[in-house]
Amino acid sequence: MQNDNSESRRKFLRQIGATSLAVAASPLSSLAAREKAEERILHYERKISANDKVRVGVIGYGVQGHFDLGTALKVPGVELAGICDLYTGRLENAKEKFGAELYTTRNYKELLGRKEVDAVIIATTDCWHSRITQDALAAGKHVYVEKPMVYKIDQGYDVITASKKSGKVLQVGSQRVSSIGYAKAKELLAAGEIGKLNMVNAVYDRQSSIGAWEYTIPKDASAETTDWNKFIEVTDKMA
Repeated sequence: MQNDNSESRRKFLRQIGATSLAVAASPLSSLAAREKAEERILHYERKISANDKVRVGVIGYGVQGHFDLGTALKVPGVELAGICDLYTGRLENAKEKFGAELYTTRNYKELLGRKEVDAVIIATTDCWHSRITQDALAAGKHVYVEKPMVYKIDQGYDVITASKKSGKVLQVGSQRVSSIGYAKAKELLAAGEIGKLNMVNAVYDRQSSIGAWEYTIPKDASAETTDWNKFIEVTDKMA
């Protein structure tokens, strides 16, 4: 039995090592390549039936909103129900990608009011996370909100209360925490496959202009294409 465990552990480490090499050899921006490398080794074990359907709405369709939606749509049964953003260019881009019939709006409450929306991805600027999360839960929607969950610590209590009251799922997106790679590593550790754990070292390469998250402002950005008043509305209460 010990020999079997040792062989399993060596196989696991070889697999992880191969994935690390693939990541190191690829550009930082090649997120898809990294996901494929992970999927070659680890696969979702839950079986999805034809009746398992979750229709999601996206609030904040910027860089992270794009990534989150793309990941969500890879899960069997997940469908896109609508997108909200304050910048018209993003809404136009969404229709180009998903079809002219896609529901889009600048008002997130209109998206929350749609019965066909089961859950929402909240990927707005940080100061809006708390308010939109509470409104979404009150509307009976499941919520995936990007980190940080709140802008100020004292906002956390209201979000926790809203979550418990709603009975809906609330998940906060933190980098790789929900990765199937980490889930599998935890499983192997619990099974004794890895052995005694002495140290965990995680490194993420951010040494590039993309890694620094510096993005240009769209050339057509203006009061007509962007709802700036709505964007700063919540900041009045942050002062």
